[in-house]
Amino acid sequence: MPDASATRPARLGLGARIFVAATLSVVGVLGVTLGLTSLQANRTADESIRRALAGVRRGVQAFLTGRTAAFAGTSAVSAEVPQFRERLLKASARSNAIDQAEEYRQLLGAAWVLVTNERGILVARTDYPDQFDVDFSRGALIANALSGEPANGAWLDEERRRLFIAVAVPLRASPAATPQGALVAAYAIDDALAQQIKQSTTTDVVFFALDTLNHPYIVGSTLPRETIEPALAADTAAIAALPRDTAGTELAAVVDGERLIGLASPIRSAAGDAFGGFIAFRSHERELGAFRVPPSASRSRWGCCSRSRRRTCWRARLRGPSGGSRSRRAACRTAITTSKSRSGRATRSGCCPRHSTAWCAT
Repeated sequence: MPDASATRPARLGLGARIFVAATLSVVGVLGVTLGLTSLQANRTADESIRRALAGVRRGVQAFLTGRTAAFAGTSAVSAEVPQFRERLLKASARSNAIDQAEEYRQLLGAAWVLVTNERGILVARTDYPDQFDVDFSRGALIANALSGEPANGAWLDEERRRLFIAVAVPLRASPAATPQGALVAAYAIDDALAQQIKQSTTTDVVFFALDTLNHPYIVGSTLPRETIEPALAADTAAIAALPRDTAGTELAAVVDGERLIGLASPIRSAAGDAFGGFIAFRSHERELGAFRVPPSASRSRWGCCSRSRRRTCWRARLRGPSGGSRSRRAACRTAITTSKSRSGRATRSGCCPRHSTAWCAT
């Protein structure tokens, strides 16, 4: 029978137990501290993104409002020119009215131009030149123009799956005269517009339209469509809340492994219906990078030493007391001389963790 003392586990002494307990306590405190710090950094980054996105949202709205106002001003002036109205409304052939509308479209830089008579019946349309005698009077955009009030809003081309901002003004001799028709000009919401806004805001922008089932599809984007569109379609709650929202709806997406936080806003028709919207996106990881220690900080103890100089300095350090401080200073001077001959310029900074700047630079 084996000795009972031989199978009894070794007992830690009091000092060892205190050391283990202290170590575990330190590890636990460090873990909790790092976890709380990481959580706080994430929250701060998200709040920073939300504040920035709110500003970008206002900027995008101001951009669209400015372009719409420019279209409205030019159209209002043109609509009061008698020769212009006559060539549109009293052309002997419909092709002449289309030619005049196309000439005006090119002058304005619009995506398309549409003209109706005083009853809202289509006279000419540049994007669908074969259409005629279509009644547009029931739409709020043209109905407002025929009543004497300029109007603007989203215009959805469901056949081509495109979204526009359209501006309608009354065709009349003066602001007090009875409208003789309506002049509509539109600009496209597309990739080119999204890129212009990104250049101004340094923020990715996605424009989307809503189909008859309120399913979103992208019409303009600075992000890859094949990646962002599924994420947009999957967030049905945010899309459903968009028409009722006035402060912006928050969305999230992952693009190429990068988490993006977005703020969506509706683009409404002249009647106030949400025909689509835009989303301003910012990267969570990039914002969080401001709270991380840059890689260069971990190398700060070496100053700006090159690899060859660090190797020489380590040899001097490992040589120890036998070489004495004089040999270590000599090694450092050699390293600096070598670096200077290779780079063509002297570097007066610390080159090793042991020696001071004065020693290495002398």
